[in-house]
Amino acid sequence: MSTNTPLQAIHESAEAFFISYGPPELQTPIVETFGELDMEYAALRKAAVLFDEPHMGTLKITGSERHEFLNNMLTAKVDDLKPGQSLHSFWLNRQGRIDADLRIIETESTTYIRLDKHLAKPTADSLNNFIFAEDIEISVDDSLHWISIHGPLAFELLNTNPIEHNINSTIKLNNTDVIADRFDLTGEIGLCLAVPTSQLETIYKALLEIEKVKPTGWLAINTARIEAGHPLYNIDFGPDTLPAESGVMDSRVNLTKGCYLGQEVVARMHARNIRKQTIVAIRLDDQRITTEHQDILQPLTGAYIYQPTEEGQNPIGAITSSTISPMLGAIPICFAMVKDACSPPDTKLSVTAEGAYAPCTVQSDLPFWTKP
Repeated sequence: MSTNTPLQAIHESAEAFFISYGPPELQTPIVETFGELDMEYAALRKAAVLFDEPHMGTLKITGSERHEFLNNMLTAKVDDLKPGQSLHSFWLNRQGRIDADLRIIETESTTYIRLDKHLAKPTADSLNNFIFAEDIEISVDDSLHWISIHGPLAFELLNTNPIEHNINSTIKLNNTDVIADRFDLTGEIGLCLAVPTSQLETIYKALLEIEKVKPTGWLAINTARIEAGHPLYNIDFGPDTLPAESGVMDSRVNLTKGCYLGQEVVARMHARNIRKQTIVAIRLDDQRITTEHQDILQPLTGAYIYQPTEEGQNPIGAITSSTISPMLGAIPICFAMVKDACSPPDTKLSVTAEGAYAPCTVQSDLPFWTKP
């Protein structure tokens, strides 16, 4: 079964290339590239790009007791969330593993949650199972469709007032109210736009008519988000991952608030400072594309990582995301899930790439590049 974006015909007419996202039984095609990857990436860094996100879904939560209820369920502190504020959180199971990675967006009368589209209904159903007599309603909102705009000129090209990081605002696009949530996924200004599906095609076409706004696919976004140091759920970590292993626990888990589902596991691991594995940023050594040297070793997703003295024997981890970084002079950079003992900064490792073993080094933190 496939779930196409409402913008499918527009993308196909632009000769887009697609990749499939999601479980085999429910594939969602997303644009990989419009055939001009270098130009798409350059536009992201110099002006602005427009990205269709049919793989993202929305939960709509209303009711006077929604904040207290969510605070008792989720890892983030949301009982004091004010309209216009946004934050990330995990939804854990009783074993403390991550069932969903959530972006909570608070408006005047409604809490919206942006999450993986394929997890929207299971997450709504599981949260609803904990409602007893509280004044709260949780439902999947199919009336909204997500697109995003990334780039230093985003506000200027949209002709809207600047929005601070982790703040949301309702803006006008083509005379339609659209929720704009700022999260700088790529290291540039990033605005996730919740567009009424009924107005999606009109608004998307109007945005494409703005000079310096270029449509982009996943490849450019993926390169930039790895450079900026943002691991993603269902790519770099997933349902078998504990928060302490995700690399993004600090931005999702409040360690001082009250109880929530899975809290005992999180608190115990934090108190004992123990974890089996964790996401790290890895830079390959002595690999760089130049005019004289075009062939380099780039590991692919799933490539095994070893200690240098045990190549081909006992892997200590695997690559979860990989790209060639334009901002770092065309060198291979990766996220990887490795054993915790091998995660300290400057640890020397070896990764399989192009049928060989390539030396690599663990970085001090996840961002490879930060905008000056």
